[in-house]
Amino acid sequence: MYFIALLPTAEVGKEIIKIKQEFAEQYGPMYALKVLPHITLQVPFTADPALEKAFCDELTEFAKTQAPFEVSLKGFGTFPNKQNRVLFINVEKSETMSAMHRQLINFLRKEFGFSTMLARTGFTPHVTVAFKDLEDDQFNKAWPEYENKEYEATFKVNNLYFLRHNGKSWEVLQKCKLGGA
Repeated sequence: MYFIALLPTAEVGKEIIKIKQEFAEQYGPMYALKVLPHITLQVPFTADPALEKAFCDELTEFAKTQAPFEVSLKGFGTFPNKQNRVLFINVEKSETMSAMHRQLINFLRKEFGFSTMLARTGFTPHVTVAFKDLEDDQFNKAWPEYENKEYEATFKVNNLYFLRHNGKSWEVLQKCKLGGA
């Protein structure tokens, strides 16, 4: 399993891990603690491990065509779909990030034959705080607190990350520098 993401700086990442830990301690869901803080650009997919080098090389070339940019986090949100409970930190909309996502999706479809179901154009950038093991009753207790809770952070994105699941956790397989400088 692989996926493509943006990672916050170490400082912001530590703040997000602290938020996840506090949420887990107060409400119970622990699964999100297993996943490093990130903004998903391409949802997890399976691929032949023999393609790893090609993915790394091509993503590095793709990243060179993208300029570094700022990401702003502000407050908390959730998806309207009650079947799939997720509580997250909002990522403020940015045309730069949206354009990068569109170009990445087109790139994956063209270079690696990703289907429209796998490489989706719909994009709601967010940083997950709780999901998978977040039960309705836990969500219903937490959401009134988080709905208006304040949190703000800004970080510069200089890299795109290609991650692989090693059977236990996600690890960075390739760090691709934006702008190629």
